[in-house]
Amino acid sequence: MYRGLNGGWAMAGYPFWAHWGGIGMVIVILAAIAIAIVAIVRTGRSNRVEHGAAEARGLDILAERFARGEVDAETYRSMKAELEAKS
Repeated sequence: MYRGLNGGWAMAGYPFWAHWGGIGMVIVILAAIAIAIVAIVRTGRSNRVEHGAAEARGLDILAERFARGEVDAETYRSMKAELEAKS
């Protein structure tokens, strides 16, 4: 029985990625991993930035309300202390 030059191994003894279909698959898998890592890093970074920005925006709104006279000084101080304690 003839087993071929490579002793009967599939694909002439080359690993699966040595052929075009395998190379394409490796590129697709590596690209998917890279995209997943970038997405995870961006999500983590944007959550931290948005959290700090939301607190700063809250203080800005409170200062605007105090400037317009909607909030008295005592309420302003207590709300400001509460917003700053959350950060």
